[in-house]
Amino acid sequence: MGQELFEQAVNGINMKVLVEGSGPPLLFVHGFPLNHRMWQAQIEYFKNAFTVVAPDLRGFGATEVTRGTVTMKQHAEDLNMLLNELGLEEPIIFCGLSMGGYIAWEFWKHFPQRLNALILCDTRAGSDTEEGIKNRLKMVDLVLKHGPEPISSSMIPNLISEASQRTHPEIVEKLMEMIQSTDREGIAASQRGMAERNNFMEEIRDLQIPTLCLVGSEDQLTPPDVMKDMSSQIPNSNYTEVPGIGHMAPMEAPAEVNQIIGEFLASCQEKRY
Repeated sequence: MGQELFEQAVNGINMKVLVEGSGPPLLFVHGFPLNHRMWQAQIEYFKNAFTVVAPDLRGFGATEVTRGTVTMKQHAEDLNMLLNELGLEEPIIFCGLSMGGYIAWEFWKHFPQRLNALILCDTRAGSDTEEGIKNRLKMVDLVLKHGPEPISSSMIPNLISEASQRTHPEIVEKLMEMIQSTDREGIAASQRGMAERNNFMEEIRDLQIPTLCLVGSEDQLTPPDVMKDMSSQIPNSNYTEVPGIGHMAPMEAPAEVNQIIGEFLASCQEKRY
């Protein structure tokens, strides 16, 4: 992209963050085990009308690693402090994918006054099943022993659709690079945090701000029916499915996703949110 990350002290760590553009604050929160670069197309598109903030979360990308467990609440607290340090006082638009969505729920729970609108990409409000928890902890063991390389290739079929794998090898390459460059302790810490995350399926009925739920029709990790059900529980929610696309909708179909998000944000402004 050519943009330069700058370092900001946040809750005892040095967090790397990209800030571009001017206008209402739009926060992009990446998925696991990636970094801010997954939002490249969105950053370029929305920086013309928004102050785009795209951090590398604790333990990912160029941000410092914390060993042990990093909970979704910890990530949310980091983001709240980051916004404080950046002097962004007005309510934000929070856009999170997958793990970024899990963090969004904690952010809403603890800092509701900071939210103007919510964009949830390929994520869910429920917690893990027992099998899901076991699988996460297996990955923790594997990554701590062998590093991120063994999981990088095995994750690709779950991250993007078969069509995207065939027609967009550059997306595969970028995902592999992001995963393989992630610190093993960072992967383990947030994987443990996701395994113990809270279930928000009851609470989301109280969510009043405008919410966009966006999912790829071929998403294997968060199937459309899961997101459709979640969206139906949220009072002020729009549900959109992107055809032929997997879990990484913003990377696989950037033009479509940008248009969907742009139309949602325009409707929010019309309603004076």
